[in-house]
Amino acid sequence: MKKKLWIFFPAMLLTVVLFSLSTTLQRKLIQYEPKTKILFLKEDIMANEKLNEEQFFEGEIAISLVANLKVVRNFSEIQDLYAKDNILKGQIALFQQFDTKENLSIYEVEQEKEKISIKIKTPENGVSYAIKPNSLVNVYVTLRSDLSESLFKDAEKLSIGSLEYGYEIIPLLKNQKVIECFDIEGKRISESETGIIDTVIIAVTHEEAKQINLLREIATFNMTGVS
Repeated sequence: MKKKLWIFFPAMLLTVVLFSLSTTLQRKLIQYEPKTKILFLKEDIMANEKLNEEQFFEGEIAISLVANLKVVRNFSEIQDLYAKDNILKGQIALFQQFDTKENLSIYEVEQEKEKISIKIKTPENGVSYAIKPNSLVNVYVTLRSDLSESLFKDAEKLSIGSLEYGYEIIPLLKNQKVIECFDIEGKRISESETGIIDTVIIAVTHEEAKQINLLREIATFNMTGVS
């Protein structure tokens, strides 16, 4: 009897150990997510700065986190390029952040101006004709007549309907150079591409930027190309 017990208890212990190990491995397999190697920034990079390999390091990240991004995996893919904007240490390196020195000229802004994005609203939910980076555009704002009276009392405007229930269209910015264009999915539209434009980047003064940010919640923006 004692001999049987001596055999039984070690066997039970071994079974428990093997079961625990099997359960742990199964959990790890279920939770496993494949990873990929990409480049991250080792230090801050300033706008218009030429890239060098020492500014980046290789790291791993879950594939699901970058599945829809055009990430840089090897420095040779961006060698001799320049940063379009300031990029902070620790960020993922994305192709859209870099460009050639020749192309960077269209992203330069005048002194005392800042970049700002404007989401364009039209019946088709976008501007479908040939507005591209470097195009000149006029920007209009549409808002309720009662709000227009307080914000744009003396401005040139086109009125639609009554003061209480109508709307007014007001010229906001003229002859603005488009720095960048994006479609509704956030994909940049280059000069050689076509597509419905959802958002544009332009350079404005600090006061104009404050006005645009104030209008975002109460108005919509429209745009026309300058011939």
